[in-house]
Formats: sequence, structure tokens, C-alpha cells
Amino acid sequence: MARWMKFLDAVFPPFVETEREKPKGMLFVAHETPGFPTSLAVGGQHAVVLLMLVLYTVVVGQEIGLSQNELRGFVSLCIIAAGITTFIQATPTRFGSGHLIVHNPSTVSMAGFIAVSSAYGIGAATGAVILSGIIVILLARFLPKLRSVFPPEIAGVLLVLLGLSLVEGGVRRFTGFSESGMDISSIMIASTTLVVIIGLSVWNAGRPKLFAIVIGTVSGLIVAAILGRFGQMELHVVTQQPLFSFPFSGYDIPTPRLVLSAVIPVLLIEVISAVDSIGTSVAIDKINNSKWHRADMPMIGRAITCHGIGVLLAGLMGTFQLGTSSANLGLAHASGVAARRVGMMAGAILVVMAFLPQVSTFITQIPQPVVGAIVVYTAGYMLVAGMELVLSRMLNSRRMFMVGLGITVGSVVLLMPEITAGAPKGLQPILGSALTLGTVTAMVLNMIFRIGIAQSGTIQLTGIESLNKLTDFLEEKGEDWGARRQVMMRSGLAVGEALEKLSGTGITNWPVNLRVSYDEYKITLDMDYEGDPINLVVARPISLDDILEDDDDDALDELVSNVSGMLIGQLADKVESSAENGRATLKLVFDH
Repeated sequence: MARWMKFLDAVFPPFVETEREKPKGMLFVAHETPGFPTSLAVGGQHAVVLLMLVLYTVVVGQEIGLSQNELRGFVSLCIIAAGITTFIQATPTRFGSGHLIVHNPSTVSMAGFIAVSSAYGIGAATGAVILSGIIVILLARFLPKLRSVFPPEIAGVLLVLLGLSLVEGGVRRFTGFSESGMDISSIMIASTTLVVIIGLSVWNAGRPKLFAIVIGTVSGLIVAAILGRFGQMELHVVTQQPLFSFPFSGYDIPTPRLVLSAVIPVLLIEVISAVDSIGTSVAIDKINNSKWHRADMPMIGRAITCHGIGVLLAGLMGTFQLGTSSANLGLAHASGVAARRVGMMAGAILVVMAFLPQVSTFITQIPQPVVGAIVVYTAGYMLVAGMELVLSRMLNSRRMFMVGLGITVGSVVLLMPEITAGAPKGLQPILGSALTLGTVTAMVLNMIFRIGIAQSGTIQLTGIESLNKLTDFLEEKGEDWGARRQVMMRSGLAVGEALEKLSGTGITNWPVNLRVSYDEYKITLDMDYEGDPINLVVARPISLDDILEDDDDDALDELVSNVSGMLIGQLADKVESSAENGRATLKLVFDH
């Protein structure tokens, strides 16, 4: 038993409460317990936001050819899987992060699930989802270490291609396009929905912005009712449903099948999605702690474990994959309530709603133009989010080609599908998928272009005149590593201030040896020189009167010296200064 517990602790570390300081503006952070009315009210809001995102499940079900009755069960099972996963994620156990992280239908996984289901059937798709969930659970502790293999640029390529792949289906629903042309009423309904969503997102900074999709959907339904596209007939279908039934009715959960060519694209997308969920985990951790300095790796490992559990549950229930919801993350920040109890409440509410067939039936009855407007909105958002991820890192020619060719190859599949139409059936889900082929291309190029790039570098600085040389050196290294631009700028400013201080006080004999090293979580700069250590502690406060009354400018010199030390401490996340045997070192660490 002891050996088994030791193994369990090694694979799934037990929950440990993180020390945190409550940020201003937050009413309840993770470990605090709001009252039942507050938990119910805020948890209900999170559940409502999630239900609007379930429209993506409707799109998937329609694309794979489910009947109306099957679609209702498909949607209900997705809701119950999201509710259970959200509940587990909020629990302080070895299988949950203990944070308010809501899981929703994964837009990133839509195209892969549709392609595999169309080629091999839903059984092969759910089999691939189940296996992917198991693998993500087993790799949860190691995925954060694979960020170099899946840098933000890879996720950016994936999001750009996803946005492009959503355009056609979204526009067809938006315009009601058919052989007879476009439908004016569809355009009016969809335009109203899209304008309201965008208007609230752009010009409203308050609570309505968080419910932009909900309010936009309601606005679209009102216009659809006025134009006779939504009304008595659809509501009759909803009211005909019983008040309570099991989610499994109407949809026969397919028997999972393992098909290698079906597993590859689904697994690839899920691993990238799991790595991307690290960002959600870090974001919610920051919301809960005003003194946040670095990523809580055990918590991130538990969050990814729960991500895998959610994917596994979705596969077992015969629906498509789950991801983490950034919309609910924004709601937690805006409401000031990020207590894990709210996450548990939201999960419980979703599970209850899955047993109310009128809820899932209503979602399936939402007119196609409204769905099309939301898909078009999502496509635009994904395109910009992907570009932002790519441009958040410094790019050199290697990384430019990696991103450019990845998007180009994926776009070829979208724009010229006849190129891969003649590929063997077993390779169709891979070669015929823009997301899979484009992302694989970017991944392969990333691994090839990483050859010959060292994770550290050194430079010798001979004086303050070496600042231009230092700037070029850090820029070159940042581009090679794909580092965040603002982090490299901060590091350059900090080293520049250190050189100014060394030059101004004359406490060093030049040259200064600078070594910079990089991993996905931090950038470390070590300055080594002959002389005394830099004093980063402010000796005494200097007032304006001291400067004006001191004729020999000692106070002014001391003020300048103090400013440099304070700036270095503010720019770097961690600073260490020491001396031994006549040589001094200054270590600067920047969280990445």
C-alpha cells in the first residue's frame, strides 16, 4: 500500500494550498468561501456563459450529420461532461487545480473531430478522443516542460488556420447561402447578432461585455421572431420535451474504435490544446494572488490532468472535446469572485441542466443565422488571437519561415482541396485537414530550425560604450529563442542601468562578462567582473532640500546611485549581488 501511494504521489502529486495575498478588487479568492446565495448567483452566471458556447457543439453535430433528436442528446452529453470536469477542476484534490476554471466545448478541436467523423465515423472519432485524454493525463506533469516543442507560434498557426476553416461554414449560415443565392432575412438576423456582440465587446467595459454573446443571441432571436424565423413552431418543439430525462436518450453513444490515422490529428490538437491551457492556469493564478511571481508548476500539472479527464469524459460520452474557457476567466476577474466553491457550483448547475431536455432542445432550435454570426465572430477572434500569439515573440528568419510555411500549407488545403482529394483514405484526416497539416508543418520546421541554437550565450562588455553591442546581442538571442519582446527589453534596460552604475561609481575594473541563458519560464543574466558588488539597497531617502543645500553634489550623486539600484530591482523579477575573491557577480532573473 505504501509503495502504491508513493507511486500515486509521484504521478499525481497531492494538492497543496498556495500562499497568496488577496488582490484589491477581488471579493473572494480561491480558498475563500462565499455564502450560498453568492455562490449560486455567480455560479449561475458562469453556467449561462457556458451554455452559449455550447452552440459550437450544435455546429459539430450538424456537420457530422446528426438528426435533430440525436443532436439534442449530443448537446446534453457535452453539457454534462463540461459540468463534471468544471466541478473536478475546482476541487482541491490531486486531480484538480482548486481554481475556478470552467471547461467548455473546444473550438480548437472542432475541425479535427468533424474531419475524423466524416472519414471514419463517430466511433473512430470518440476512440481517438478517449486515447488522447488518457495520454494527456499521463503526460500532465511533463507537458509544461514541452513548451519549447510547442511554442506560442505553433498555437498561433493553429488558431489562424482554425479561424480560416470556420469562415466558409460561418458565412453560409450567416447569409443563408444556397443555390438560389443569399437570403435577406438571414443576413438581417445574423447582422443584428454580430453587431450587438461586437458593440458590447468594443464600447462597453462593464458587466454586459462579459455577456456579449448571450445578449447578441437574444437580440438575434428577437429579430428572427419578428421576421418569422423563430417562434411558435420552435417553442412548441421545446415545450413538447419532458421536464426531466436522462441525457443519453435520443443519442446512442457510439462504440469507440481505434484507427491510427484518426488518432494522429486528434491527439496532436489535444496536446497543443493542453499545453495552451497552461496560459489559463497562470492567468487564474495571477487573478488570485497580488504577489504572484512565477508559475505554480504543481498546480499547472493538476490543471492539465483535469483537462485530460475532461477530454476522456467527452470521448466516453460520445461527444467532442472540451477546453478551458477564457470568457469565464474574464467573468471571474470582473465579478471579483474566483472562489473554487463557485466553480463547484457552476459545475453542479451544468450537470442539472443536462437532465433538463428543454434546455438542450432550445439550444438546438436557435436559428442558423444566429449560429452563423457567432461562428463568424469566433473566426475573426481566432485569426487575431493567432496573430497576436505569433507576434508576442521575437522572430528571426527561421521562425518567420516556420510560421509562414505552416499557414501556407494549411491554406493550400483550404483553398485547393482537390490537391489532397486523391490521397489514400487512411491519410485523408491528416492530409485533408488544414489544421493538422499546417500545424505538423510548423512543428517539424520548429524542431529542424532549433538545431544549432544554444540556450545560452556570453558577451564581453568593455565599458558604457558597449550598450549598442549589448542591445544587438540580446536582440539576436531573443530572436533565436523566440523570447517575449517585452521581457528582452526589460533585461536590456536592467543591464544598461547596471553598466551605468558600475561606470558612474568606478567600483569595477573592466571588462564585464555577461552570460544570458533561457528556458520557457525565465531568462537569467549573470554579470561577472573584477571589483565590488553593486549595492542595491537604498541607504537613506534623499529629499529635494538635500540636493539644493549640498554644495558638493554628494546628495545628487547618491540620488542617482539610488535610482539605478531601484530601477534594476523593479525591472528584474529577482536580483542577487555577491562577491568572492575580488570578483563580483550580479544575477538578474526575468520571468518569461
